[in-house]
This record gives sequence, C-alpha cells and structure tokens, in this order.
Amino acid sequence: MKTPYYQDDIIKICDNNHLSVDEIFVRLKKIYPNVGRSTIYRNVENMVKDGKLRKITSLWDKALFEKNKWFHIHLFDEKTKKLIDLEEEINIKLPENFEISDMEIIIKWTFNS
Repeated sequence: MKTPYYQDDIIKICDNNHLSVDEIFVRLKKIYPNVGRSTIYRNVENMVKDGKLRKITSLWDKALFEKNKWFHIHLFDEKTKKLIDLEEEINIKLPENFEISDMEIIIKWTFNS
C-alpha cells in the first residue's frame, strides 16, 4: 500500500519533537508551500489511528504529536510548558493475561531555583 502524501515528512518532523498540528503545518509549509492545513490535520489524525504518531492530550487544550515509539515517561515543565522524554526503561509488573494497549505517564515539575 502506498504511503499517503506528506506522511514520511510528518514523521521526520515529529521525530524527537512534541508538536501541535499548527507547528507541524508551519514546518511542512516550508517544504510544500501549497499544502493545506486541513490536509495536515487529516494526515496527522490518520497517522495516530495507524500507530505512526502518538497523541498527547492531557496537558492543555491543544494536542501534541510525536513519532510513536516505545512507552516512555514525559516530563512537563509547568513554568516553560516544555515537554521532554525521559529515556528510562519502564518496568511495571502487571497481572497475568493483562496486555497494555496504551500508556501515558506525565510527571509535571518546575525547577526550584
């Protein structure tokens, strides 16, 4: 099956980033000046459904997207509103026959100076 137009570029843009659709659109528009915002919204939502992007929705009104990768913890700085990945391995003992379909762990913090 052919990959829909723009998806490879969207994955590259979202790799090691946490971006809103508007931020993805601005970056993609530099490559494809004629791209439409609704096309990007549609592509991003389809990519979430297909498991290519991960959608983070629990921090504020707009969703953020990142290239889907292993389960990991997000650290959210409440002062700067920056979201970063904690690259530590996660070991959680689950009940027998329990399969994780999705997991979102966000630690909110602020540096005390």
